[in-house]
Amino acid sequence: MKNFKIRYYQISKVFSMLVFIGVCSFPVYGAGDAGMYGELFTYWGTSARDLGMAGALTGLADDASAGYFNPAGLVQLNTQKLTFMHSIVFAGSGTSAELFTYARPASGSSGFGATFMYINTPDIPLADNKGVKGAYDYFDRKIGGLFTYSTKLLGPVSAGVNAKIFYHQLHLYTKMGFGLDMGLFFFPSEVFSFGVNVQNVVKPSVTLIDEACSFPTVLRTGASIRPYGEKIALTLDMIWSEYKSPGFGAGVEYKPFPMFHLRGGANKSFAGVGLGLWKDMKRYEAQLDYAFMIPFATGGMFGFGHNVSLSLMFGGFRAKASCPSIAFSPTSGTEGKNIAWLYFDVKPRSDVKKWQVLVKDEAGTVVRKIGAWGEPPYRVSWDGRDDNAILVPDGRYYYGLRVIETTGRVWEYEGYFSALYTVGPKGTIIVKPQGETPKYLLEERKQPKKVQKNEKRRKSSKRKKR
Repeated sequence: MKNFKIRYYQISKVFSMLVFIGVCSFPVYGAGDAGMYGELFTYWGTSARDLGMAGALTGLADDASAGYFNPAGLVQLNTQKLTFMHSIVFAGSGTSAELFTYARPASGSSGFGATFMYINTPDIPLADNKGVKGAYDYFDRKIGGLFTYSTKLLGPVSAGVNAKIFYHQLHLYTKMGFGLDMGLFFFPSEVFSFGVNVQNVVKPSVTLIDEACSFPTVLRTGASIRPYGEKIALTLDMIWSEYKSPGFGAGVEYKPFPMFHLRGGANKSFAGVGLGLWKDMKRYEAQLDYAFMIPFATGGMFGFGHNVSLSLMFGGFRAKASCPSIAFSPTSGTEGKNIAWLYFDVKPRSDVKKWQVLVKDEAGTVVRKIGAWGEPPYRVSWDGRDDNAILVPDGRYYYGLRVIETTGRVWEYEGYFSALYTVGPKGTIIVKPQGETPKYLLEERKQPKKVQKNEKRRKSSKRKKR
């Protein structure tokens, strides 16, 4: 029995180098810092968006992954969000990860969420007492859970807390630990934000065989700058652990188009690049993300990481608009086809102070402004004219919706309005395609005598009446 315990004690020592570096489903944070327990909850991420930016999101924390990076940032979330991620942690290692994240705004000033992680490394070969390699195969599984709540404290300051559960199964040994995180988030303007997250204020501790392993206390601080609104976000993080020297990470997200996102980032451990595709489905929004990870700190010990995540956003707070008509003609005599309707879907966090719709042509020039103070109506119409009541040229037109709350929060949304074309009055203008005589012109040539007789009868009948 004693030899049995010694052998499995050796197994746990082997895992301090293998599992808790690469097999633990996180990139190594420093080649000389191998073996720190609990990296899963500190130096990784919950979506391909996070990993594409190298996990530098403590000062941004504007989506469902806020529960992981900074629970206080979850108060920024406007819609409910579901995210699923599949990760090949290191190509060739056999380690894979499945993650699920859900978050929603609970009110205008609070939010909550839940994050679940499942990490599995199967079929790990070991040598027996005689040195026969592969005589034993075992596995390593880790399951983690985060339950997040955030709320506004005062003005631009919010606070958040994570309740943490960690379950570890190493072959025949299982154990569970519990912990707590606390975070603060400061967003004085739409351009700048700053966050602080103290992870493992209460440390999860796990004893698998003889030796207890506790998570380290980690301090994450980060800042984010968004100089052009939602188009670009620049982030910078600093992470300090009681068992490690401080490390820095930086990330960038660029949205050249609303439906296409580009990302990049690097930290002490790995570099990440990624892209995302976003689509508004009216009732919900869908986003598909991919991130490629280069763990350069391992010196080539492990392969590259591949991460794919799918996110769905629905419900919650929003300010959107849509036009059901594809095209309309202001000069059409048919009622309903001579105007275009824009329908609003506005549910802000507080009362609306002012709203405005800007109608733009294909070059982005504003041709019409529609707006008012107070709550927006159910819908508004556009008759194809500019602010001077002059009919605009034919073409495709777009809109920009801007809603301002009484608290100062600004909502912006853009989309396709409708195509405008004009229909002239009935006349004798003939459009003749090259090399082809119009059919109605041929018919007129065939019946010239009949037309002349009808004209003579009409004139003679007028004379008789006189």
